[in-house]
Amino acid sequence: MERTDVEKWFRDNPPTTRVNVKELLDRCESAVRRHAEEDAWLAAKNYALGRAREWKREWSPPASEQFVTREVCHELSWELAHHEPAIEDGDEEHLAGGPIRDALLPDAWDVIRRWVLELAAAEEHRAWAEIVKFTDHRAGEIIRRQGFTRDAGWDPGHRYSAIAAQVAEILAHEYSLRAHPR
Repeated sequence: MERTDVEKWFRDNPPTTRVNVKELLDRCESAVRRHAEEDAWLAAKNYALGRAREWKREWSPPASEQFVTREVCHELSWELAHHEPAIEDGDEEHLAGGPIRDALLPDAWDVIRRWVLELAAAEEHRAWAEIVKFTDHRAGEIIRRQGFTRDAGWDPGHRYSAIAAQVAEILAHEYSLRAHPR
């Protein structure tokens, strides 16, 4: 369902209350896009933190920080590409906002609800593709900013799993910053 379909429905079924349909749909569309993108980045953050916990529990041999960072970014990117979250029935009120639902009669909300779910699914898919690409290309920046080296040592901080967990936590933090860019 496209926005034009919703607008047509409202032309055919004008609201009984004093609702400015264009303003309502503009606000709704803006909220849905913002919430769907935010939810995608937060889902990626939760996934990365889960992987960090897994890596912290593992034992592994020594490894180069640079090697592990490149590998983890590539691996997480691949994993995220295969774990895209889905918009589900019931998400629409969170995505559009309660005030929008409260401004409408049930039949009008049902029409908007279907549009909201479709719009959110498309926006979250777009954001998820951006997250996958961002993750795959992030290694170089992390290496530079953290001062990671090619050296591998026997101390516990230079184990593959410890470095992998650290990189996943760095990515989770970056996802969080992109979910809430204010």
